[in-house]
Amino acid sequence: MWFSAFLQRLGLVSGVASGARRRWTSLPVRFVRRGRPALPRPGRGSMQVVYDQAIVHESRSRKSRVVQRAVRLVFKPLLLLAPVNDHTLGLLRRLDKLNARRPRSPHVDPVRFELAGVPVESLTHHYGPQSDLTIMYLHGGGFFSCGLDSHRRLCELLALRSGATVVSVDYVQLPDGSVADSVQDAIDAYTALVKTVAHPDKIVVAGDSAGGYLAMKVAELATRRRLPRPAGVIGFSPLLSLDPDSLDKGIQHVVRDNDAYLPKGKVAKIRARWLPEGAEIEGEVSPLDATKWISSPTFLVAVEDEMLRPEVEAMALALSSHGVEVETHLWRGQVHAFPVLGSALPESELAVRLAAAFARRVIGEPMVDRVLDPSAHAEVLSGEVA
Repeated sequence: MWFSAFLQRLGLVSGVASGARRRWTSLPVRFVRRGRPALPRPGRGSMQVVYDQAIVHESRSRKSRVVQRAVRLVFKPLLLLAPVNDHTLGLLRRLDKLNARRPRSPHVDPVRFELAGVPVESLTHHYGPQSDLTIMYLHGGGFFSCGLDSHRRLCELLALRSGATVVSVDYVQLPDGSVADSVQDAIDAYTALVKTVAHPDKIVVAGDSAGGYLAMKVAELATRRRLPRPAGVIGFSPLLSLDPDSLDKGIQHVVRDNDAYLPKGKVAKIRARWLPEGAEIEGEVSPLDATKWISSPTFLVAVEDEMLRPEVEAMALALSSHGVEVETHLWRGQVHAFPVLGSALPESELAVRLAAAFARRVIGEPMVDRVLDPSAHAEVLSGEVA
């Protein structure tokens, strides 16, 4: 996320990854009948779930509370007030460049090159486990911000915890291209990566927010194009449709949206730029409509009250109904796409370690040590299920 550098500079969080240490009506969504009372406020009582196999993480560190408050009081109002135009997009790009000035891990030597004309950066950590795993990472940022610099720390941590070579993709974004162009860059990079790596059957595709959308599109288009499917897909608060603010999709909301970061009122204005007239996305526009094409084991993370959580649970239900292995984690009291903060927060570090363990397991290289969260538990789905 583009604001992570500011949180670091303010001293709110610290720590760095270091080796030294469908149509909509067709979705099989289960509804809990509760009459029509007001939705409960997040953080009150046990966390309600729709996908009843989800693992719920209740603990909140002091750092995460400070970060959530800072984001809610500072960054969300700024995003709400900022106009959606080329000037604002350019300013966000310049802010992203601040991340390039932050200290890098001395145990990773980034190598930049191109895959099918798409700029990428490869990172392999000198410490940690050894693995044949390759993680292709697609950064978030709403298709208009962030990039290799903003997400390098996360990719370093993924490389450390998994032993993988992490290939971070610098796909085209607004205002230089639409979401359709971003999708094309993502699948082109994946196609070239399959032909390049020694073990094409051990590629896991990952992403956060908008990058999670692209990761799902890669899994879909790999099947459509008869390419080797990804060994797994990882989504940190993934965007799973281009209208996440819509409430008429038949998706159950069990808690009131109270996203600390994403202002709901801005989504419609941004959406108009995501897919302008004449831009066509290959395959389905929304990954939620493409579940029949996705067969890769999937790892999903969402925050209790973020705008994208209902679709994450709907995706988990849809994939699992098709026999796809799905591991879903719901976190209380975090900000959207919080794993991007890496080792700066204990919850972010844990989410990355869980994702790394998943990636190792789906390629047949399970971790020696299990990753555990003492506060995590499965939440029982209460009420009548239709």
